[in-house]
Amino acid sequence: MPRWNIRPIRPGERSAVRRLVQLYLYDLGGDRWRVEVDGTFAPASWHKRFWARRGKHHFVIRVDGRLAGFALVNDRAQFAGDGVREIGEFFVLRRYRRRGLGTCAAEALFARFPGRWEVAELLWNVAARRFWRRVITRCASGEIVERRRRHGDLSFYVQNFDVGGGAGGRAARQWPRGNHAVS
Repeated sequence: MPRWNIRPIRPGERSAVRRLVQLYLYDLGGDRWRVEVDGTFAPASWHKRFWARRGKHHFVIRVDGRLAGFALVNDRAQFAGDGVREIGEFFVLRRYRRRGLGTCAAEALFARFPGRWEVAELLWNVAARRFWRRVITRCASGEIVERRRRHGDLSFYVQNFDVGGGAGGRAARQWPRGNHAVS
């Protein structure tokens, strides 16, 4: 049975996660966004914001010691602002999708940071919207508010909700019936 974990990114993992970020960006909008002159997706300013440390928590997801994805949690939500955390970026390699790993990782993040949350999906990312609606429904304590919002030239579905301290029981479930760790 595979062992998985989600934990803060260590300095030695940054270059490997940088490569995963390129897969993520291509997967997210490769048919809509142009590749940069240097062969990367997204301008340098996007990458600089992603790796900024102030008010951000970078996580790596591993299965049997191998990289399987990453997550970025922002202490200040894009639309709701101060006092609301946000899943800024979230990526699971295709090999591990639709097997429960993303759900377990998301639940673990919500359990780690109880309180007010915001999650936003690009309008065209229907699979992400289905995934997050299902996960949020499992973890939210109380009302879930969903709105359409714009930021620059991008449109989003945005969910706002609260996660109580009791979400930890859900996050502690195993994937798939295996061992896990949350650091």
